Amino acid sequence: MSRKTQKKNPETATTEVMSVRELADFLRLSVHTVYRLAEQGKLPGRKVGKHWRFHRDAIVAWLATYREEDALYGTSSGGASE
Repeated sequence: MSRKTQKKNPETATTEVMSVRELADFLRLSVHTVYRLAEQGKLPGRKVGKHWRFHRDAIVAWLATYREEDALYGTSSGGASE
């Protein structure tokens, strides 16, 4: 089966590695914001060729660090918004 004819399973499409668009949807951010945060080194991701890729587990761990900081400092920054 060719890549074009394969159907994406919504549950497995974003389980391991996410693209910028998938991460933006996951975090409910704009694509522009994801690119900016990635370029600034604020997101745990890696550039593969011209494209950014993000491991879902690393993103979940990154989000957890912001939740811990919010609880510690009594803030509600939401982590990704700047």
